[in-house]
Amino acid sequence: MNHLLHPITWHQYLTAALIAALIYYAVVILRCYQPELQQLKDRFSGNANDDGLQALRNYNGEADNATAVPAANKNDLAAHQPYQEIPDERESQEPPTALDIISLKLKAVIEHAADQPFAPALLIPQLQQLLQEPQTFSDAEKAAISHLIVAECENTGTALLTEEEVDQWWER
Repeated sequence: MNHLLHPITWHQYLTAALIAALIYYAVVILRCYQPELQQLKDRFSGNANDDGLQALRNYNGEADNATAVPAANKNDLAAHQPYQEIPDERESQEPPTALDIISLKLKAVIEHAADQPFAPALLIPQLQQLLQEPQTFSDAEKAAISHLIVAECENTGTALLTEEEVDQWWER
């Protein structure tokens, strides 16, 4: 029995095991993380066609019939980005709510900051300014918006915030 494995060196064995592990994990990653890989590929190739609507739909759990997208004003960080309504072909559904609109605005500001060098000191005042606009939200809606801000900042790597920190912005 000793003569079966004697011609194989440890180096050959470890190389074969490493190659087998790499192939296994490559297959797992390609099969299980295909949507994330496509987003990553689109982001690096510059073909990202994400206006934030899909993430908002996933966040709220329901589809909108009208889409608000930010106008292209990427030169001024402190400026409010105007939004325009793009009507959908299905006119029988409700227009976007104030929660939908502020969610889109917040996501647009965070996405814009993600394209810039890491500067949370510039991003945080913009987010605070959006939360100070005259609007009435319930406590549950405020908590959902705070969670959205923290999650989006974490996903894009623009700022490290906690929900308690963001909740304090509502009181100012």
